Amino acid sequence: MRMWMLDPSLLCRQHLLGEHSEIHKFKHNFEKKHRMGKRVTLGQIDHTKMKERHDILVIEMLRRGYNHQSPYASPDVSYISEEVNIDLKRNLEDLLNRCTICRDNFTRN
Repeated sequence: MRMWMLDPSLLCRQHLLGEHSEIHKFKHNFEKKHRMGKRVTLGQIDHTKMKERHDILVIEMLRRGYNHQSPYASPDVSYISEEVNIDLKRNLEDLLNRCTICRDNFTRN
C-alpha cells in the first residue's frame, strides 16, 4: 500500500482508484491494532491522514463521474507511535517511472 499524497487530479484511473481502495483495505489493520511501523517509516502511509486523503480522493472520483459508495470512518490509530515521513518527491519520481499515463498527466500540467 502507498498513499501517493499527490494531486489526485493528475493520477490516472488505476492509481486514483488503487489508492482509494488500499485506504479501505488497510482500515481493518488499524482496527485490529496491527503494527504498521515499516509502512510508516518507509513513508508509504500516513496513518494520521487516512480519512483526509480518502475524502480528497473521493472528490476527484466524483468530479470524474465515478460512483462512490464507500464512506470511510477513521479508526483509532493512537497506538501507532512511529513518526510519519512521506517523501513526496520520491513518490512523484516512482509514480512517473511506473505509469506513462500519470507521467503524461503531470507533463501537461
